[in-house]
Amino acid sequence: MHTKPKKEIKANWIPLVVVFVVITLVTLVAREWLSSKGFDYLVLLGGNALLFLSSMLTFLLYQSAMKSKKNYGFVQQVYTGFMLKFFVLIAGAIVYFYFAREVNQPAVFACMGLYLVYNFLGTSQVVKKK
Repeated sequence: MHTKPKKEIKANWIPLVVVFVVITLVTLVAREWLSSKGFDYLVLLGGNALLFLSSMLTFLLYQSAMKSKKNYGFVQQVYTGFMLKFFVLIAGAIVYFYFAREVNQPAVFACMGLYLVYNFLGTSQVVKKK
């Protein structure tokens, strides 16, 4: 009887989850302080969740791109991941700007900074060699 070798479990997505949990907990614990500094903590929580979900989807696409044996497959997966993240975040921003009574600029700029963190982590974890 021939058995398949066990697949190696790669946990490169763990840093994304850790960042999500830490940012969520810090936002919830420091919501009074954040509010006193002009941040809407609900916008931060929503932005963090949207960035995390889009980063995980993009991470999966990038991970499959790294396994692609053909150049066009790699490029296709990378562009698909980029476009997916781009349109999800644009849609989230449009929904927020449309429905918000008043746009909370500090929280929006903080979410832009979080985008950079998630983007760096997601990309670096995909290309990281174990």
